[in-house]
Amino acid sequence: MAERPPIRAQGRITETLEAARLFEVEMPNGYRAYAILEKKGPPPPSEDPSGTTVTVDFSPYDMSRCRIVEWV
Repeated sequence: MAERPPIRAQGRITETLEAARLFEVEMPNGYRAYAILEKKGPPPPSEDPSGTTVTVDFSPYDMSRCRIVEWV
């Protein structure tokens, strides 16, 4: 069985939950999810990234969690 590819979307950071590690992201349709920044991922652009647009990858099996792949 082939693995399903991640679902890529853009959203806006609304809250920082753990410094430079865990963020709450709001999608354009109002849906909110938790986004994690991996150690090998792109570094945040500033100390407080609230309001920053990010590109995230959602797992096709759990849409409540995602990972940040790019700061826009």
